Amino acid sequence: MKWFRGRSLVDVVGIGLVLAVAVFSLVLLVAPSIIVVVISFDTRAYVTFPPAGFTLRWYKAVFEHGELVEAMLNSLQVGLTVTVLCIVLGVPTALACVRGRFRGTTALSVFVLVPHMVPGIVLGVAVLFAGALVGVSPSIWLQSISITVFIVAVMVRTVQSRLMRLDPALEEAAANLRATPFQSLRTVTFPLLMPAILAGAVFTFVEGFDNLSVAIFTHGFRDRPLPVELLALVQYTSSPIVAAVSGVQIVLAIAALVVVSTSIGLDKVNE
Repeated sequence: MKWFRGRSLVDVVGIGLVLAVAVFSLVLLVAPSIIVVVISFDTRAYVTFPPAGFTLRWYKAVFEHGELVEAMLNSLQVGLTVTVLCIVLGVPTALACVRGRFRGTTALSVFVLVPHMVPGIVLGVAVLFAGALVGVSPSIWLQSISITVFIVAVMVRTVQSRLMRLDPALEEAAANLRATPFQSLRTVTFPLLMPAILAGAVFTFVEGFDNLSVAIFTHGFRDRPLPVELLALVQYTSSPIVAAVSGVQIVLAIAALVVVSTSIGLDKVNE
C-alpha cells in the first residue's frame, strides 16, 4: 500500500494501463515462440495444440533429414560471411561518419540506412536483376552480399552509437603521447568499440542466418538456405519437424543473446 500513497488516481490508473500494455505486448512477442517449441515435442505426426505427449523424435528427424542439414550448413556459411563483411564494411563506415573530417558525413550516414529501409523483397529482386546484368548467377555468395547490403546498417548504427559516446579526449591524449593515428585506433578506439562490434556481429549473424525476404531471390538451386528450405517444406507437410527446426533456431538466437549478455553485457553496448 505504500506504493499508492501520495499518488493521484490518474497516476495510478495511467501506470496500471502502461503495465498492462507492456505485459500484453510481451505475451504477443513470446507466446508464438513458446507455442512452436511446445508443438515440436508432440508425439502426433501433425501440427496441433496442445500436444498429446512428449517426444524428441522430431529433433532427431531434423538431423537425419539430409536437405535440412545441408540447408543449415548453407545458412551457417551465409551467416558467418555476412558477419565478416558487415564488420569489415560497417566499422570503418561508422568511424568515417562520426570521426570523419569531410563534407558529407551526414549524407553518408543516411545513405547507409537506405538499403535497410527498402523492403527485403525489393532489394532481393534488385540484386537478382543487377547480378543477371553483369553475368552473376544466384549463388551462396550473391546471397551473402545481398544480405550484407540489407543489414550492414545494423552494424554501422550499433558502432556509431557507441562511438558517439566515447570521449575524443582519449584519442587526443594518445596523440599527445606521440601515438600515430593507427596506434591510437588500435590501442584506444578499437578496445572501447569492441562491445558494440561484438553485439553488432551477433545481430548480423542471426539476421544473415535467418533471412528469407532477400535470400529467396538470390540463393542458388543447390545451396538453399534454411529459411527457404523451411518454406518449401511447410508447403508439403504438416509434420512437427518444421516446429523442431524452428525450435533449434529459437535456441540458437537465445544462446547468441546470452553469450553477448554474459560476456560484455547488453547494457554496455551503448555506454
